[in-house]
Amino acid sequence: MAEEGTHRHAGVIALLGSGETAALGREAFVQVFRRLQQPISVAVLETPAGFQPNATLVAGKVAEFISHRLQDFSPRVSVVAARYKGGPYDTDAPALANSIAEANCIYAGAGSPGFMIRQLHDSRLLAAMRQRHANGAALVFSSAAGSRDEKDALPPPSVALTAEHYDRIARMIERKQPVRLEFDIQSRLIDDSKDSYNVTAELPGTDKKDQLIMIGAHLDSWSFGEGATDNAAGCAVMMEVMRLLKTLDLKMQRTVRIALWGGEEEGLLGSKAYVADHFADPADMKLKPEHEKVSGYFNFDNGTGKIRGVYLQGNDMMRPVFDAWLAPFKDLGATTVTIRNTSGTDHLSFDAVGLPGFQFIQDPIEYGTRTHHSNMDVYDRLQASDLAQASAIVTSVVYHAAMRDDMLPRKPLPKPAKRGDRKN
Repeated sequence: MAEEGTHRHAGVIALLGSGETAALGREAFVQVFRRLQQPISVAVLETPAGFQPNATLVAGKVAEFISHRLQDFSPRVSVVAARYKGGPYDTDAPALANSIAEANCIYAGAGSPGFMIRQLHDSRLLAAMRQRHANGAALVFSSAAGSRDEKDALPPPSVALTAEHYDRIARMIERKQPVRLEFDIQSRLIDDSKDSYNVTAELPGTDKKDQLIMIGAHLDSWSFGEGATDNAAGCAVMMEVMRLLKTLDLKMQRTVRIALWGGEEEGLLGSKAYVADHFADPADMKLKPEHEKVSGYFNFDNGTGKIRGVYLQGNDMMRPVFDAWLAPFKDLGATTVTIRNTSGTDHLSFDAVGLPGFQFIQDPIEYGTRTHHSNMDVYDRLQASDLAQASAIVTSVVYHAAMRDDMLPRKPLPKPAKRGDRKN
C-alpha cells in the first residue's frame, strides 16, 4: 500500500481477517490511519466459526483495540465489528457488500480467507496486499483470490508478501519515506480443461461385500510447493492402508474402497460429486440405493503429523466404538476422541447426507506455520515415522469397521440444504 495512495484514497478502510489481531494492530497501520484527512470507518470483518471458533469475540476485541488506539485522531474514526452468517464458504454476500462497498483502501490480515477477497469485485478496490506471518525468509502463503464459477466476476489482483518484505514497507511508512510498489502480475485463466477426476480402487469383501467402508484423501493440491503435506501425505497413508490390507491377505466381510479426490481445494468438488452421484444430493436428500450400504468414511487431510485421535462430528454413538479401536494405540499417542466437528475436507461431503464421516486428529507439526498452502509444502517436510504410525492406525480402524457385526451408528438424516449452506 503506497504512501501516496494513502493520501489519495479516503473513506472506508476494510480490515479483513479478524483472527490476526497482531497484524491488524500494527503501529505502522495506526500511523497510516492518522495521516488520512477524511473520516474513516473501519470494518473488522469476522472470520466464520468454521475457520475460527472464537471469531465473534476476536472481531469485537480488534474493533475495541483499534478504537482505543485512534481515539485522539481527528477526524473521528468509527469502528464496526461486522459478522458473517453461516459456515465456511457460506458468505452473506449482501451484508459483506454493504459493509465494504465504498472501500477503496484495504488491508487484509494474515488470517483472512480467500472468500473474503472474492466478494470485493463490486467495490472500488484496486488491489489487496496481504501480509503473512512466516517462520523463515522466503516463506509465502496464499489463499484463493477468486471464484471457480464462471458466472462470478473476476476478483481484483491480490499479492501475498513475506512478513519480512511487509515489515520493511511498514517501517518506511512509519519513517515517512515514500513507498512505491511495482508488481509484475501475469495471471491467466486455465480453462482448456474443466474436468477433475476421482481415483478409486477397492478390496472386495466376503459375505457382506455389498456394504462399504470408504477411506480417502485428496489428490489435487494448492498452486504453491509440491503439495506434499496437503495432501500427498494423506494419499500415501491411505494407499499404504490398502497395501497392508492386501499384503496381509485379510478376508474382510465388507468391501473396502479408497477414493483419492479431485477438486478438493476448490470446495470438495470431487467428493461432493461422488456422494451426489452414488448416495444422495444434500440439496434434496433423496436417498439412492447405495446410501444404505455405506457403513462409514475415514479421511486423512491435516498434514504429515501422526494421529492423536478422531473427531466424532457430533456422533457420540461412535465414542465407545473409537475408544475400543484406538485403545491398542495409546502408547503411540492416539488417545483423543472428541465430539467436536472439524471442517475443510472431504468427510464433510459424507456427513452432509447423513453418512458417518470422520477426519483424524493429527499433530500439527508445521502445517499451519510453514507448509499449508505455502511454497514450502515440499517433500522435505514429510515425517516418515509419523506417516507410518498413521498408516498402522488407519489400517486397524478400517479392518475393525469392515469386520464389525453391525454397520456404524448414524446421526439422524439432515434436512435438505440450500445451496451454499455447506462448504462449496
